[in-house]
Amino acid sequence: MSRLALLLALLMTSPALYAAESTIFDKMRTYCFGRYLVDIPHEAELKGQGNKYISASIKTEKISREAMLKLAEKKELTLKNEHDKYEDQFAETRFSNSPDKRLVLAKSEPFGRLMYSLDAYKFLGNGYTALSSVRALNKKNIQETLSEYEAYLQGIRYRSDRDIPKEAGFCIANGFVSNDGKSPQFEMASITFALKNNPDVWFSIDSFTLSKPEPSLLERQKAAKLDERFPGKIKAIRKGARTVNGMQGEESLNEFPSDNGMGVAHSFMWEVQGGFDNPLNPKVSIQLTSGEGVAGVTGESSLNATQMQHLYESVIKSIRVRPVAQ
Repeated sequence: MSRLALLLALLMTSPALYAAESTIFDKMRTYCFGRYLVDIPHEAELKGQGNKYISASIKTEKISREAMLKLAEKKELTLKNEHDKYEDQFAETRFSNSPDKRLVLAKSEPFGRLMYSLDAYKFLGNGYTALSSVRALNKKNIQETLSEYEAYLQGIRYRSDRDIPKEAGFCIANGFVSNDGKSPQFEMASITFALKNNPDVWFSIDSFTLSKPEPSLLERQKAAKLDERFPGKIKAIRKGARTVNGMQGEESLNEFPSDNGMGVAHSFMWEVQGGFDNPLNPKVSIQLTSGEGVAGVTGESSLNATQMQHLYESVIKSIRVRPVAQ
């Protein structure tokens, strides 16, 4: 086979590679997630976002104001028609005269213990509605929780993916919750991307408040004894302490064989522990992987180690707390 034919064959059978090492992933765009900002290469596609705020997941969906009010009314009616004390029964609805929000409270008595649940609805604008719910609330803290949810419904608004708010608060998909973060509460935000031309390359960024100490990244890896379980399989490219924009964390960059033995895959991770019960100082982690396949199969990386490190550095150096107006 001629050299030209061999080159064409390789181009047809191999995933897309980036030619110029010096310009890989240089063009970036900024995303807001939780209380942080991160710059992501234009080659990447947003695959998903998740969040929890006051310990409840918030979903933003394309639902009109009228449809949102009907959902709340249907929930209220269902609860009013429930007479089994073990199941949720209607207790009250707050903001019943509001044109854009509802807070529906229910109660039940499983095993003789009074418990509450909440369903919150807020029309954000631009055709989006925020939906959230929380279950198994105890009697002792219900009034405090109701106050927190009232503040949440007052503070949440629509936000496009390109909007970077200037005030203090928490970014979610298609939304933003205005909040100074000074009160202890659980928050979690995650955002995930994959490279359009290299779909085996994924990366995710997560932040969440911790309630108690946890082992660090390198401590967990040491306890897992991966080198003993897979002798000679894992190549450590780099590991150790790594401070990013004032955040003192740890990193671990590894390369290992693909399942078919014909190539390699990568797992790069950086993590900072943060504080405890502090939304302004959460645990933060960034993970990049290559060779992502289907049904749990680890395939061959479409990027080499140098390209993966370039991608890793382009993302990790940009993670930062979102500046807010004082």
